[in-house]
Amino acid sequence: MRTIVIAEIGECFNGDMQMARKLMEAAKHADCDIVKFQLLDINEVAADDPEREWFEKITITPAMLKTFIKWARELEIEPLFTPVSVRTASWLVKEGIRTVKIASSFVSKKELLQYIDAHFDVVFASTGMASLEEVDAMLDMLSHVQEVRLLHCISEYPTGPLLERRGLVAMDEQDAHLNMMEILRERYPNLMVGYSDHSDDIFVPLVATAMGAEIIEKHITLDRKTPIEHFCNHLEYMGTDHVVSIEPDRLETMVQQIRRIEKVKGDIAWERSDGEKILMRFLKSRYEERS
Repeated sequence: MRTIVIAEIGECFNGDMQMARKLMEAAKHADCDIVKFQLLDINEVAADDPEREWFEKITITPAMLKTFIKWARELEIEPLFTPVSVRTASWLVKEGIRTVKIASSFVSKKELLQYIDAHFDVVFASTGMASLEEVDAMLDMLSHVQEVRLLHCISEYPTGPLLERRGLVAMDEQDAHLNMMEILRERYPNLMVGYSDHSDDIFVPLVATAMGAEIIEKHITLDRKTPIEHFCNHLEYMGTDHVVSIEPDRLETMVQQIRRIEKVKGDIAWERSDGEKILMRFLKSRYEERS
């Protein structure tokens, strides 16, 4: 079965439309299935939020949304958006988008979940920070959605108090806890289960694929180095998502390796290889008892 690969652009387009286009092209070139953006709602960001100015820069307007959808159709890659409010979710409905992503922070946001349940057919949902009971409650609220796809996620972003304590570093791969996917599979056997990654490279997503993840989501950027240097040297702020992102060449490698893993895993069927069939009679008869 083909693993769904989501290239998460998020805030890594830095509010620059042409950069967004290049990232979309990189996702398509790497053979990703989906390219994803975040639909921030600046009206819901606190006035004293330390990243408010940055959020204002990367906020996607309805006009920008139209353009991203148009570009995705031109590139023949599926667009996916993570709305943070009913207002931003309604923009998707107006554009005829019926697939949506729920971010970990909004698994318990009742008003948003109710709106999504009434207007969308397919929902990807990250489970970072959520208890299993909260996941249960979310699924109960999405009873009219045709298909929910769950993504195991560890929400370790270098932001807020974690940024202050550890600095600008990605999640340690040992904190991925990939066996939590098995808990999701056992609890929700009829749902697709995948993994949304916040490490700084491709090893963890590849392990997740080998472990049966049906969806892989990975942040992408055109340039990891500059934003990190800017942060460390107190220059122009360029967000913190770049540190958990990979550049186009690594994205291409990741997707190639995912497709390779798919071939190695094969189908769930008890079958012999062609080479084994050729050897079967020879090997079985080689040591038969002879009278």
